[in-house]
Amino acid sequence: MKRRLVMCMLVLLLVTSGLALFPGDKVYACSCVESDAQERLKTYTAVFTGEVVKKGLSQQSQHDGLLREYTFDVDIGWKGVNMKKMKVIGSDGGSDSCGVQFEKNQSYLIFASLDERDNRLHTNLCSGNVPVEQAGDDLKLLGAGKVVSKEGFGETNDGGGRTGPFYLILYGGVILLAALAVVWVWRRKKRI
Repeated sequence: MKRRLVMCMLVLLLVTSGLALFPGDKVYACSCVESDAQERLKTYTAVFTGEVVKKGLSQQSQHDGLLREYTFDVDIGWKGVNMKKMKVIGSDGGSDSCGVQFEKNQSYLIFASLDERDNRLHTNLCSGNVPVEQAGDDLKLLGAGKVVSKEGFGETNDGGGRTGPFYLILYGGVILLAALAVVWVWRRKKRI
């Protein structure tokens, strides 16, 4: 019995000293800088109100912790809205890690930034997102936005990345270059 107690104490000592010697990554609590809606409008890539129509599964990211994709059916856009349905990636941790939770079938005022690593819109607790029913003062500061309808925009979006016309031009250019290369080779063979 005494020997077992000594062994448990040794294991506990080794584990705690190991944690002290190799503490792992530093973790910081969420700390946000206060700003009003007009300042956020200048700072963020996309600003809109919309209803959550799809809530994706929480997934672990290599750099950003837990993330979740939300699809919003956009009502009004002030900036960066190029589709009726916008996808936004939200940090999915608790408020101590700047995480956000949006509920399906609820409407929100969203402020999102384009992340250069994945070319998608991202948001977190510090962005200033609020349910529409709590956004009265922010909506007054933002002023009149543009009402978004299916007729004015496409149905979906990949989160702020390149859209259909870009790929149409890209593929058209590749086909044109291939056709020019074929003509050049054919004329060259004809001369020989």
